[in-house]
Amino acid sequence: MEEGIGKIVRKFIEESDGVLKLRPAWIAHDFLEGGHRLGLKEEDYDCGERGEIMERWFCSETHAVNRIDIPTEGFSELEIPGYHITIPEALEVCKSEILGEEYAKTHDGFGRLIKIYDFKTRLFMHIHQKQEDLNSQGKVSKDEAYYYLDAPLGDHPESFFGVHKYIVDQNLQYDIFLPMLENWNGREENMLKYFRAFQNVPGEGFFLDSGLLHAPGSALTMELQEPSDVGAIYQANVNGYPINKSMLTKDVAPEDIEKWGSGELAALHQIDWEASADPLFFEKRHLFPKPCEETRQGEICEEWIYYGTSKFSGKRLILQPGQKFFSRENGVHNMFIWKGQALVNGTPMIAGRCDLVSCDDELLIVSDKAREGYMIENNGDTDVMIFKYFGKDINPDTPEIGHMR
Repeated sequence: MEEGIGKIVRKFIEESDGVLKLRPAWIAHDFLEGGHRLGLKEEDYDCGERGEIMERWFCSETHAVNRIDIPTEGFSELEIPGYHITIPEALEVCKSEILGEEYAKTHDGFGRLIKIYDFKTRLFMHIHQKQEDLNSQGKVSKDEAYYYLDAPLGDHPESFFGVHKYIVDQNLQYDIFLPMLENWNGREENMLKYFRAFQNVPGEGFFLDSGLLHAPGSALTMELQEPSDVGAIYQANVNGYPINKSMLTKDVAPEDIEKWGSGELAALHQIDWEASADPLFFEKRHLFPKPCEETRQGEICEEWIYYGTSKFSGKRLILQPGQKFFSRENGVHNMFIWKGQALVNGTPMIAGRCDLVSCDDELLIVSDKAREGYMIENNGDTDVMIFKYFGKDINPDTPEIGHMR
């Protein structure tokens, strides 16, 4: 069977000239209400007892962890008529053909996860654990970065990041937050007053290292992160939506609970309090488009929108009608078209052309094709906006993050 899948995938790569169409990966949640801005028909968002669709993942090799487990939820599929071959299955049989021979020697996959999340309200206050807190469980931490899309911003277009500095300076964090976690009574505003809020500005974003407290706002957000779904949630209620307390300790190791005497205290000790209280939080972690001068072609210049780390990176390309751009990259990557329509190596990409089972807005470019190069042409009558996403170690020398000199 494995040999058969490999033959099918290799044929698909060859016939597609390394530019592979994908099927969309939709993710449902049952803990909040979705914003219904993902382009689906209204009736398509409802997933019954699983909740409703609130996220779309792109070129994903990551399993979505939900209360009701669907074994393939989160995995993207190759658009091969008559077959359902997921990205993990394709990588298992054609790793070197997709990742590139050299890259595949040291990397098992893309090493990143891209998603657009779409929540009606802001998210709960939470962290993603640092690697040292996950090692004993065989789990992986996740740094992440946001880009706010130009779409309706929702009811709460501000994100809370970190705590006020005095709390950590005076070692008050346990006195303040431990009773809230023990009571778990849903007094949301009593908690949020201890955090700082920043506006969600379309075209900009933030970089968040593991261990940092954050409650993302309601803007339609495109997130690039490490391929993991771990976290600890510290908020019992978000705008009337109750959060099950099991979400506080789902990724807290049993030995840490024993060490600190309770799950609540163990979860609080996983927070990076010093970084969360940094008064220069915005200056060090704010993301805004920076020109990619090394690929400039006349007046056309790509922009870095995810940068400052070798763990993942991303670009934005804007083309006016009739413009062409020859793209050559360091390695395997995938693409999503947000506005307009284009031809990518002759393959049509059309923004907004997507339903539950198929799409024309997402592509995967295998390593050999990325290095060889391919043409992107705006063949429509409006501007095109395309995003490119790269995994671990593909672009090790991106710009520095933020405003610090």
